[in-house]
Order: sequence, then C-alpha cells, then structure tokens
Amino acid sequence: MILLKRVLVAVIFIPLILVISFNGGYPLLLLLSVFSTFGLFELRQLFSKKYALIPLVIIPLGLVFLWLASLLTLPAIMFSFLLVLLTVSGYDIFFNRIEGSVNRLALSCFAIIYQPFLYSIIYRMRGLHNGEYLLISMIILIWITDTFAYFMGMLIGRHRGLVKVSPKKSLEGFISGGIFAFIGAYILFLIFRNYVTAEIMMLAALSAAIFGQFGDLLESLIKRDVDIKDSSNIIPGHGGLLDRFDSFIIAVPAFFLLYIIFIK
Repeated sequence: MILLKRVLVAVIFIPLILVISFNGGYPLLLLLSVFSTFGLFELRQLFSKKYALIPLVIIPLGLVFLWLASLLTLPAIMFSFLLVLLTVSGYDIFFNRIEGSVNRLALSCFAIIYQPFLYSIIYRMRGLHNGEYLLISMIILIWITDTFAYFMGMLIGRHRGLVKVSPKKSLEGFISGGIFAFIGAYILFLIFRNYVTAEIMMLAALSAAIFGQFGDLLESLIKRDVDIKDSSNIIPGHGGLLDRFDSFIIAVPAFFLLYIIFIK
C-alpha cells in the first residue's frame, strides 16, 4: 500500500514539477517557496523535539531570504543573512530569553542555509544557459538514482548498516544508484545533445549519484538524532517535504557549483 501511494504521488507530481522547472520564472520561484516554507516548518518541529523551538518568524524570514537571494546580487544575500541573525538574536535579547538562545540562533541559521539558501541556488541554476535542460536533467537523474538505489538495495543488498543514520541502506544499493545515474545521464545526453555536452551530463550524474545520496543521509542524520521516522506526513507514502526533496536540495546546488567551476 505504501509503495502504491509513492508511485501514485510520483506519477502526479513529477510531471508537474518538470513542467514548472522547464518553464522557470516566477512559477518556479513560487514552487520553491512552497518547498522552502514547508521545509522550514518541518525543521522547526524536528528541532523542537530535542533542542529548541526556533522562532516562528523564521518562516517568513526564509521567504524573504529566498526571493532576495534568487533575484538579486551577493550583497542582498549578505543582507538576508544579517537580517536573520539580527531578528532571531534580537527576539531573545529584547524578551530576555537567555536560556537556549545559542541553540535557537544556531538552529535558525542552519535552517536558513539548508532550505531557502539552497533553494535559491536551484533557482539561479535555472537561469544558466540552457538551464531548463540542466534542471530537468537533474530532477530525472535524482529520481533514477533514488529509485534504483531503493529497489536494487531491496533485491541484492547484502552489506547493510554501513552508516548508522540509515541502517537499512546497503552498499549494493548505493553503487546501483550511482551506476544507473550515469546510464541515465548518457541517455539524457542523447536526447538533449543539442543543449548539453557529455561533460555536463557526467557532472550531473556525479552530483545525483554522490551528493544526492549524501543529501538523503544528511536528512536521515537529523531525523535519527531527534528520533523521528518522517519529517511529517504531508505527502502520502513519502512523509514530508524534507523526506521527498532531501536529495534534490543537495544535489542540484552541488551540480551548480561544479558547473560554475568546470564548465562556465
């Protein structure tokens, strides 16, 4: 039943996300805003289980940060970080909330980096030359990596528990996900060869295979530390927004940086 829900949600939402990502512009920024908002909300709930309840103002601040960092220049990003720092620390200073203030400030800064900042990089990548093909290629490759890592891990996974944050994941699943990422990248190169190069698609495959699977482990680290299975239950069969886009939020920015360093 859970697998059926996962498939149905994927069939409905993946085409929608691909269309919006391909067209870009404000619809894409609005979609990323939704992802970031729910991601911040889920992080806030997770942190409250063990550490501290960060101020609710972090959610509208995250939206401001996302839009400024996506549409404006580096000084706007620096201003956004300063705004978060002053708002969260100022809240504790003026309301005399001393106990736990360092935790709230540190967790708030992490949440801003982990959600709106990384989503802003995704939006900026769409603005690159032929960015529509780069972004949808990454979405497809992340989906391929996650899918084959999951199913091949179930079928042939023998070496499990290599990392404690996700004891069910196997070495065979990790390797299979990476192999099929490169196979998928080659197929996408044949389809999009007028818009991307083989070097670009290899970097995309590397990002999905390595950084995408690391993103999944990073989110598992957070959940295991606070002893929670799913970040929420907003998506049937998938858990929360953090659960669904944990690979995406790391792999796409990583690809953007690799692209800037080695291609542009």
